[in-house]
Amino acid sequence: MLKKKSMISVMKNFFLCVAFVAVLSSCSYKRLTYLQDMDTLTTYDVTEGPEAIIRKNDKVKILVSCTNPALSAPFNLGGVEAAVDAVTGQISAPKTGLEAPEYLVDRNGDILFPILGSIHVEGLTMEKLREEVTRQIVEGNLIKDPIVTVEFSNFQITVLGEVANRGNYLVNGNTTILEAIAQCGDLTTSAMINDVWVIRSDGKRRNVYSLDLRSKSCYDSPGFYLQQNDVIYVKPRKSKLDANAQLGLQISGMALSVVSIIANALIWTIGRR
Repeated sequence: MLKKKSMISVMKNFFLCVAFVAVLSSCSYKRLTYLQDMDTLTTYDVTEGPEAIIRKNDKVKILVSCTNPALSAPFNLGGVEAAVDAVTGQISAPKTGLEAPEYLVDRNGDILFPILGSIHVEGLTMEKLREEVTRQIVEGNLIKDPIVTVEFSNFQITVLGEVANRGNYLVNGNTTILEAIAQCGDLTTSAMINDVWVIRSDGKRRNVYSLDLRSKSCYDSPGFYLQQNDVIYVKPRKSKLDANAQLGLQISGMALSVVSIIANALIWTIGRR
């Protein structure tokens, strides 16, 4: 009878240790998991992100092309003769290579564009800039059917804190915080995933947006879609809590191993008697 009670006591301790480790593992899993309140096979509404607007000191690339490359060359710095294939509609620049000229937005929010002169671009989106350049060329009877392509050339974000690879990254103008985190190698296990900051400056004010990446509510934050020169700061969890959690996991693991050894030894001993 005594042997049976001892064996039952050991097995109870064993299963208590297993349950304790499982609870700690579950807490760690929830702390590091993205979008925990989203379900599979469930449809969610999508909010389209705002387009990035042009600011002072931005750099933009603008390429003008048409079916007659000689007509487009004066509009492109360096004399890039960008041609449009009348059949396929593809743009090519066989003589100089398809490299769109780059323009710096000055302190007044203007760029100095060939032939057209000064164009105020601050506050415009890429689409609005494309429309403005196209309008001025057509209304000036300079090219009948111009094709204008525009893009940012210095859309940069900075990622700091608990990520695998901190640094500055060049991204496109429609990048989300999740894409940026993926680009820098994901968060570390020490990241405070429920309070990731996006720090944004418009030249006059600096705003800080806190995103909880565990929840789908992060999609609705103004900081979800990034703007040029945004800073993403991933804060570490409190060091003492981290140390205690890691120590708890280590102790529980050791305890589980010890109890397992003792249980096996007792079972083997009882079985021999």
